[in-house]
Amino acid sequence: MFLIFFSLVVVCLIFFVWSDHISGKTTDSDSKKSSLETIQSDVEDDIDKILDKKTTSSSSSTKTSTKTISSPMISQSEFTKKINAVVGDSKANVYVLDTKTGAKLTYSNGGKDFWLASSVKASILTQIVKNDGPLTGDLNDIATEMVEISDNQSAIDLFDDIGGYPALEALWKNLGMTSTVANTEGFGLSTSTASDQIKLLKYILTMSTSDKDYILNLMSNITSSQRFGIGVMKDPAFKNGWLNADNGTWHVNTIGYSDHERYLVAILTENNTDQDSGETLVSKIAGYIIPKDKNN
Repeated sequence: MFLIFFSLVVVCLIFFVWSDHISGKTTDSDSKKSSLETIQSDVEDDIDKILDKKTTSSSSSTKTSTKTISSPMISQSEFTKKINAVVGDSKANVYVLDTKTGAKLTYSNGGKDFWLASSVKASILTQIVKNDGPLTGDLNDIATEMVEISDNQSAIDLFDDIGGYPALEALWKNLGMTSTVANTEGFGLSTSTASDQIKLLKYILTMSTSDKDYILNLMSNITSSQRFGIGVMKDPAFKNGWLNADNGTWHVNTIGYSDHERYLVAILTENNTDQDSGETLVSKIAGYIIPKDKNN
C-alpha cells in the first residue's frame, strides 16, 4: 500500500514540475523545496494513520485471542462445601478436569491406599488394547463381559493375557502414575489416587482413534445396575469399582468421562458403611460437578 501511494505522489510531483516548465512559470528552489516538504509531510501523516490502524487492529485481535472461556463446572469452594456436607465418615479423593478450558476440581479429606477394586479393569483393558488393538472374536467377548458387567473371571483371563502384574506396573510407570501400587494378593487391591487415574484417562484419549473408540464404546455400555457415580452424568463412559474391607467398610470408586470425553473424572472413596452408601456418595459427588442449569 505504501509503495503504491508513494508512486502516485512521485507521478504527481513530476506532473507538477512539468506543468510549471511548459507553462513558462518560474518556481524558485525554496518554493519547490517547500512543496516537496509539504508532500513528504502529507505522506508521512498517511503512513502514520495506516500504522495506527494496523496497531489498533492487532491489539483488538490479541484481546480477542486471549479471552478466556469459563467452565460450566461448579466453583471449587462450592464443590468442597457440598462434599463436606454429605461425606460423613467416608474418605474421598476426587479429581475432575475440564479438557476444554483446563479448569479443575479436587477434593480430599484424608484417607490413603484407596483400593481400585473393579476400576482396575480400565487399566487391564487399556493395556491389552495397547498391545493388540481393538479386540475381536473371543477376546472381544471376554473384554465386553469384563467391562460392561464387571465379570471377574473375564478380568483374570485378560490380566493373564497381558502378562500379569509386570505389564500393569509397566503401564502405570510409563504414564507417571507414581502413586499407584500393585497388590499381588489381588489386582483389585491395588491402590491409587484420583490424580493418577486421571493420567490413565488422559492416555486413553491419546491412543489411535480405533483403539480409543473401542475402549470408550465398552465403557459407554455399562449395565444399568452399575450406572452409579459417573453414570449419572451426561454421556458417560466409565468403570466403577466396589469392594468390602475386612472391617466391614467399603471402597467404592468411579473413573471415566462425561459429555463426549470433555470431563475427566476420578472419584475414589473408602470407609463407607456399606456398598449402597458408597454408591450414593460417589453419585452425589459426580452430580455436583455440573450444576443442573448448565448440564445441557
